Amino acid sequence: MTTKPFQFEEALRELEEITAWFESSEADLDLGVTKFERGMELAAQLREHLQTVENRVEKIKQRFSVSATSKPSSEVEADDMPPSDRPELFDV
Repeated sequence: MTTKPFQFEEALRELEEITAWFESSEADLDLGVTKFERGMELAAQLREHLQTVENRVEKIKQRFSVSATSKPSSEVEADDMPPSDRPELFDV
């Protein structure tokens, strides 16, 4: 049995519908408890999914910031060298 992947947009839409229901003047107390519970479940799922995505983004940023800031020794710029080791373009 395969599980359906989390549908962020669908869960957010359902949570918005629950919120709109509570904002209506026809809110029923007993039904409200059921809807409140479902809303809390959705909010927890959305929060968890957002945290997972945020962690992935941080890992990607770290991976590229490390590789972008570390230069192989053959690619060291002259500005990164002490003045005594810098090659002179025009030896006079």
